[in-house]
Amino acid sequence: MSPVSFADLPNNTNSSWWRDAGMRRGMLHVSILYTAVYSLGYDGSLLNGLQGLPAWQSNYEQPAGVQLGLIAATYYLPKIPTTFVVAWMVDRFGRKIPLYVGAVFMLAGAIVGGLTHTRAELMGARVLLGVGTAFAQITACSLIPELAHPRVRHMAGGFLNTTYFIGSIFSSWLCFAMVYYPGGGSDNWSWRIPTLLQGIGPVILAAGVWFVPESPRWLVNKGRTEEAHAILAKYHANGEMQDQLVLLELHEISTSVEKDRQTAAGGWLSFFQTAGNRRRFFVIIMIGTATQWIGNGLVNYFLIPILRTVNITQPAQTTGINGGIAIWSWFAAMLGASLSDKFGRRSLFLTSLLGCLACFVFITALSGSFASSGNKNTGIAIIPFLFLFNSFYAIAFTPIPLLYVPEISPFALRAKSAALLLLSQNIAQAFNQFVNPVALAAIAWKYFIVYVAVISLYFVLFYFFCRETKGLTVEEAGLVYDSAVMRKRGADMEAAVEEEAQGDEKDIGDGKEISAHFEERRI
Repeated sequence: MSPVSFADLPNNTNSSWWRDAGMRRGMLHVSILYTAVYSLGYDGSLLNGLQGLPAWQSNYEQPAGVQLGLIAATYYLPKIPTTFVVAWMVDRFGRKIPLYVGAVFMLAGAIVGGLTHTRAELMGARVLLGVGTAFAQITACSLIPELAHPRVRHMAGGFLNTTYFIGSIFSSWLCFAMVYYPGGGSDNWSWRIPTLLQGIGPVILAAGVWFVPESPRWLVNKGRTEEAHAILAKYHANGEMQDQLVLLELHEISTSVEKDRQTAAGGWLSFFQTAGNRRRFFVIIMIGTATQWIGNGLVNYFLIPILRTVNITQPAQTTGINGGIAIWSWFAAMLGASLSDKFGRRSLFLTSLLGCLACFVFITALSGSFASSGNKNTGIAIIPFLFLFNSFYAIAFTPIPLLYVPEISPFALRAKSAALLLLSQNIAQAFNQFVNPVALAAIAWKYFIVYVAVISLYFVLFYFFCRETKGLTVEEAGLVYDSAVMRKRGADMEAAVEEEAQGDEKDIGDGKEISAHFEERRI
């Protein structure tokens, strides 16, 4: 029997989500959860923008090298242990409480950061922000696919990380405007205002989460099946409790939860118990570290020192370039999210890596030429390649990881797979944030050669280890890293569940068509 899309199931919704009241409400909730990644993006360009403001540099005594690295890394270091706390809390207390915790920490970090006077106080504020964004991001990544209607789940997950650039655009251009703040950017409020406005995202998140429903999967796991049924019916069928799609979703969730209980699946050690899970573990870490180690951490957080290596130092120039890159990257990320189903995840990953590699080769060559000749035009020629690099990066490594990792993971490991992805990203980023400014201060443009080698290595790894999931059902995608034997067992299990479903048709209304759709199970 060929796989059938959820679009073919009888469902009490409009075929276009924006014309359907229930699906519009659901997408509004998804948009509220997007503020978690928005806050991450705001910080991503904020530190770059602040470095271009004379008042910030003066207040913190021109931090560079190790000092600048410590300031940047304090945002990511606390995320490493926090990841395990969030993964436990999300499973124990549900999705909403961790979102509130994240919002409180982020808001506290924004307020403290905007009122600081010393480097120690600044680093303390960044610790609060790091903890808060870890809570918010991990929880949002888990909740969005659990709430989104099946027909728009790929879109909701794919566009999640693109909101990073909305925050990035806002903070970068706000810092640009502060260059023209009365006093020419020399007043402390020129950097305090952008820092305090970092609290907008967590305020929206805290206020909006009140209206966001709890995860139906978590409710079923806690024995609150009727509540889960009501939520699915309200947002996926405009309140129709006997809707066939809703009944199928509820059946699949209940079946998955029961299987996980019987097999005791879902613990962290499950990643090492089968060959398929060990492959997933490696691929998830490969993707997570690649998102931080192919040059974006250098360009996004240390753009100002990079521009200084080619003598571009004016605040209006540096903050303007920072803002322009943010807008450019956002469009590229939106394009990548739109193309992931058409061209495939693996194809976009490889295209992105090749483009990043080519850009870094040119950036390295031009930087070396400027260092030897001092030709101003050579230095300016680097700017287009910085824009191109960000577009190649954003087209794949912004939208796809948070879509691909849940796809390749069985239901019992999906939340922990998302946590593992973010854990590997945070470890890589914490290392990056400390090493990058030190290396730039020590060897300047020669440090770019390291990234040429690293990007080349990742291209080889992705070519041989990354498998395509385009066009596959959720169950097929969840088995692509398993052996042929495991895939056969998965097919046998699906056949058994379908046989069981046929026996249940009497209990769910007409139900004659539902068994044909049980190949799209455990989504």
